[in-house]
Amino acid sequence: MKPLRALLAWLQRLSGQFLYEALIRTLRSSFLIGGAAVLLSSTGTWKYLVSSFAAHDFVQASQLPAGTAVPKVATVLIDDKGYRDYFGERSPLDRARLLKLLQTIDAAVPRARAIVIDLDLAPLPGHSQKALLDWFARDPGRWVLAAPDVTANPQGPGRAAWRQALCREGVRIGWPYLPSDFGYASTMFQFAGSLSQVAADPAFGCARLAATLAGAQGGPGALRRVAAPMQPQFVRNGLVLPFDGDLGELESLLSATSPRWVVLGGSWGKSDLLDTPLGKRYGAQLHAAALAGRLGDQRMAPLLVQILVAWLFLACVDMLLGLLYRGVERMLLPWSDAYAGHRFLAQRIWPLTLVVVVMAGVLLASQASALLRVRTGYWIPSATIAAVSFINVLFVWNWGLNKLVRHDSLASAWRQVFVAPIRSDWKALLHAAALLRGHLLRVPAQGALGVPRAVVELIAALASLLIQTGFPMLVLASALR
Repeated sequence: MKPLRALLAWLQRLSGQFLYEALIRTLRSSFLIGGAAVLLSSTGTWKYLVSSFAAHDFVQASQLPAGTAVPKVATVLIDDKGYRDYFGERSPLDRARLLKLLQTIDAAVPRARAIVIDLDLAPLPGHSQKALLDWFARDPGRWVLAAPDVTANPQGPGRAAWRQALCREGVRIGWPYLPSDFGYASTMFQFAGSLSQVAADPAFGCARLAATLAGAQGGPGALRRVAAPMQPQFVRNGLVLPFDGDLGELESLLSATSPRWVVLGGSWGKSDLLDTPLGKRYGAQLHAAALAGRLGDQRMAPLLVQILVAWLFLACVDMLLGLLYRGVERMLLPWSDAYAGHRFLAQRIWPLTLVVVVMAGVLLASQASALLRVRTGYWIPSATIAAVSFINVLFVWNWGLNKLVRHDSLASAWRQVFVAPIRSDWKALLHAAALLRGHLLRVPAQGALGVPRAVVELIAALASLLIQTGFPMLVLASALR
């Protein structure tokens, strides 16, 4: 019974601390903290922080064994030897030879649900596309082609006609572009209508693709990002089959591995080589990783869940720091004024300890998030936890120099953090209004504030109520919409 009572007591303290964090950081947070958070989120610094923590989360997840089966996606890359020996080092690729390669892939994977082609197959003057179009038209739902950019290329009219011909035949096309963050290919987002999204959704046709273009020009810059985390294990060691020009060998490899999705791209030269948290990868590999992420149900937690987890994390850290701070109060603070050594420990070593504890907690939370991600596909970014934690270190805990507040129950947190301050603001507002009314009726209370000071009190009490309760609630509601 004692362990059960201890567990129930701990859960009661945790619930009180969680409510304290939720209320003090939102309903009663200071305008300084809220303003700092808003300013930070609108800067490149915040975006860089998010990108850096996302890369760390991605590496952590890729190092863990996958808890669920990685979708059977294979990447076929035309390497330098294949480009030289099979295609004669000529670009655009010879259409007849390319058709033969596509027919080989098609025959080798009869059970494949989709074959994605991350190559520019748009026509150029003097190149016939009829044989390719006829081949795709035989089984249009099986193929996903890179949509040609009809706005930036000088051969725009011909490329537009090619796109229209594919759409008429029912061939699916998707955007071949990959978003980037600070020089790295994004592992969090893809563009709406990307190759991976179209390949994973058999119902994604040309009409839906056209709707992804939001800008008037209709070019790549008009595409919006959508949350689409890549499969970490696939980026690390996904199935890659090089094509060196030997069709028979490629057919044998595909038949032996029997993938359900195939992504064909190029790996000759370095023009399509992109940086990732796990090193350089070719564009086709990243499209395949994004496709594996969609098929494996990789998904990012919504903002509300991220905030709730951050509050829970802060509640746990608060409880731990509260225990440590009791030791500081008992062993250091009573002697810190009179003894330099104790003052050094209380004012320098304790703040450093607090920061180390918070950093260790953030790293532990990132590891737990990675484990959850590989087991379920559900990813809770650690960037939100880290940002909330260090804003608290800076503005609330003041590097450990402020006294840490501890609440042992929900009722305690509710009364002290929410009810009491709002009641105090409201009473002050009513009292100031009553004083002004007394002055207007020329019956002021004995010893009451003068008119100017009563006006100041009225305005300040109203500002306190709005800034510490009203505005934070509105901001939070707006952010979670």
